[in-house]
Amino acid sequence: MKRQQFPAIALTLAVPLLGALWIGGSSPAGEAESGSLLPLLTLLMISEFGLILCLIGVVLGFQHGRHQGWTGRHLLMTVGCALSALAFLLQLIRWWPL
Repeated sequence: MKRQQFPAIALTLAVPLLGALWIGGSSPAGEAESGSLLPLLTLLMISEFGLILCLIGVVLGFQHGRHQGWTGRHLLMTVGCALSALAFLLQLIRWWPL
């Protein structure tokens, strides 16, 4: 794997992970007071893994753009990784027990 391919891989993995958080974090149909479909630790692990993965994608995408020049594809992948990292951070804050 080359380093310039990592943002694409991170963004490809971020989409199903965000879907798993979205579906697994909701409560079962008709039960408003019950917990989520996935255990809390699983939701936290998915959020943390996705956040780290996307942050690495942002850093490597930024480095590639700085050294090789920005193309539309690399810019979109870097911005997509940044937005995904923000989404994972918000989910992590949402599921962290206070």
